[in-house]
Amino acid sequence: MRFLGNSNDLELYRVRKSWSNIASQKGVFFIFENAVKTARKFGCNVYDNKKNCVWNYKEENYGKISKYSC
Repeated sequence: MRFLGNSNDLELYRVRKSWSNIASQKGVFFIFENAVKTARKFGCNVYDNKKNCVWNYKEENYGKISKYSC
């Protein structure tokens, strides 16, 4: 895939158990919905380029945990 433009503008979503657990990464996605599908399948969270948890597996499955529960 070729991206025309500034690569800093490209948003990627990483699917991991936690941001610091690199070994748990299940994939990197351009499309948020695809990242969420994979996260549901593996019980992981979705993180953006800035290391923010943008989708939380526990929160979806067990109710609101905390804003910082990722």
